[in-house]
Amino acid sequence: MPYVTEATRVHIIIPLTAQLKSFVTHFLEIFAANAFETSENAVLTFLFIYNPVEAQQVNQNDIFASVKTQITALERKYPTIKIPWISVKTETPSQIKFMDIISKKHPVDTLFFLASINSNINSEFLNRCRMNSINNWQVFFPIHFQYYNPEVAYHNQPYPSTIDLVKDAGHFDRMSFDEACFYNSDYMATRTQMVADVQENDDILESLDIYEMFVKYSSLHVFRATEPALHQQYRYENCNPRLSEEIYHRCIQSNLERLGSRSQLAMLLFEQEQGNST
Repeated sequence: MPYVTEATRVHIIIPLTAQLKSFVTHFLEIFAANAFETSENAVLTFLFIYNPVEAQQVNQNDIFASVKTQITALERKYPTIKIPWISVKTETPSQIKFMDIISKKHPVDTLFFLASINSNINSEFLNRCRMNSINNWQVFFPIHFQYYNPEVAYHNQPYPSTIDLVKDAGHFDRMSFDEACFYNSDYMATRTQMVADVQENDDILESLDIYEMFVKYSSLHVFRATEPALHQQYRYENCNPRLSEEIYHRCIQSNLERLGSRSQLAMLLFEQEQGNST
């Protein structure tokens, strides 16, 4: 195996749509404590995704104005920190199209972590991102620990301040492939392999995700593993029907499985039945 080091800087990319803004405050609080306070060797970049209508209104009513204000406040609090952001306008969000934009703005030896706004990112996970991503050899797709819907998992109970890695709190979401660690050079080389197919059918850029791109067009090792240090808050995923049938089905299945455990769902159904019969 090629040599890797934990000294590598990780560039964390957070795609953000208007529907996901509610997670920003919690994400930044956790990230500041885990990365800014500890001088973690990582750079956080936001990708603001506007639909055409939102993009037209950006001067009068910027949907991300509150997020940009929070970023400015953090940069004031931590003077050595810069949190860059990139704006894109699209009707159909696509991982590959976003990464094409980001890839061109970074050197070839950049290590990316394509992340989610509802993930809790810490040093332990970032070290595994560094160790499991090997330039010209391996890309890493962690299987995060997904919290269940709190209305199901903590029905008629107070929501806990900290959540442990236990089966009543959530599960490892094997249907999710959105988060990935990989080097820019490996991304660029794999995209080059796609060129002929994209020329024949540019819908490929919207129907494939990054995982399928690496599996189909690269000879790299595509490593999947459960990741106990990467936890994700509950959210309902808006599944994109323009993606391939397999990716769309995975997204639907992931939504169903993150609702709650079988016993929790059964208890809710039982209560409902009891309520209907009285």
